[in-house]
Amino acid sequence: MRTFKDLITSIDFSKVWEKFVIHYPDKVDRLEKFGSLYEKLSMTLPADNATCMYIYINVFQDDSNGESVRIEKYNEDDGLLLFDVCGKDDEWIGYSIAGSKFNQWLGYFIDENSLITMSKESFIAHCLWEMTFYYGYDDTHV
Repeated sequence: MRTFKDLITSIDFSKVWEKFVIHYPDKVDRLEKFGSLYEKLSMTLPADNATCMYIYINVFQDDSNGESVRIEKYNEDDGLLLFDVCGKDDEWIGYSIAGSKFNQWLGYFIDENSLITMSKESFIAHCLWEMTFYYGYDDTHV
């Protein structure tokens, strides 16, 4: 099973950044911070994934009434889509993983179905945003 660490070490950050700026254009001034985080992640040992946590991404689009609707087929470069990064454990219970330590993220498995509908670069970009959304670029919060 592929881990988030496997993705990080196999994809160049510049390719991830290309996808990141499509969906988070107001964060382009943070290139250096995200680049440093990516380098840190590539050198960090992943934690043991004792609960068999999987990272998956749900994709939503607003319908004609302005309600967010989960969709299966989409253009990953559509800047109007919403991406919800989540985790499911060995009991297939869904969780927010935004508060997980970075080394835990690295040990989490990748839901292969998410990679069927989006590129690895996009998957990583959305995960990076989720990882830093609440606590920034330092995971000493946990």
